[in-house]
Amino acid sequence: MSSIIASRPHGVNHQAVPRLRLPLDMRLRYERHIRLSHLTNPERPCAPDPSLWDESVTQEDARALCRGCPIQTDCGTVAIIDEAIVLADKGGTDTRIRNSVVSGTRGGMSDRARRPIVAKLADRIITGRMERAEQARAEADRKRATAEAAKAGAAA
Repeated sequence: MSSIIASRPHGVNHQAVPRLRLPLDMRLRYERHIRLSHLTNPERPCAPDPSLWDESVTQEDARALCRGCPIQTDCGTVAIIDEAIVLADKGGTDTRIRNSVVSGTRGGMSDRARRPIVAKLADRIITGRMERAEQARAEADRKRATAEAAKAGAAA
């Protein structure tokens, strides 16, 4: 008889080990890094004169400007990530801050179309940062309480 043990699917007869999940802003920076290499494409329409894309235009005009661009999705994604991180760093849900950060046409999207997406992503980044700060404070308090208890036990 064979004594070879067959492999089992994950989770069968053992508990799954939770994996460490990177913070949202770190995952976004990685995604930006991956997509940024595609933005060096010399065949993109905005390569010769990017000034047209710096203007605030309607959504239809934005689609027309970027129609047929080979990197439209990458351009829009990188712009949204950049703007959301800047907005989160400025702590901004204020309309003036959001309007100053999100401008121009990127990835076939006008600034007005990107603003709600960027604001929602920035709020998620800010919430994640606050949760991590709270967890760090709780961990520091727990370690301090353990050290004080050990010190009190040694003194007694």
